[in-house]
Amino acid sequence: MKLFLDDRRTAPRGEGYRSADNYAGFLALLDKYRDCLEEVSLDYDLGWDSLFTGFDALKYMKRHDMHPEHINVHSTHISGRDKMLTYANANFPDAVVTGWPNDY
Repeated sequence: MKLFLDDRRTAPRGEGYRSADNYAGFLALLDKYRDCLEEVSLDYDLGWDSLFTGFDALKYMKRHDMHPEHINVHSTHISGRDKMLTYANANFPDAVVTGWPNDY
């Protein structure tokens, strides 16, 4: 299953993503599809009023032993994007890690 987290952007059409626009909704998708995570595509910022970021979603996956085959960080928040890519590469060694727009 492909999962997409972003508060403003929509998932790419025709790619088969399930999407959430907030942290709680994304965790529900992670828990539902935990055994068949093909790809997760994450934004860093999840809205000005959100207490969570896409980085929190990565930490949740690590804490709950979830291992997607592919992790894509599609955020334009440069420092958040770099932080997420560093964390994903260090904590999900078997995953392909990309950072759109540069690597995707």
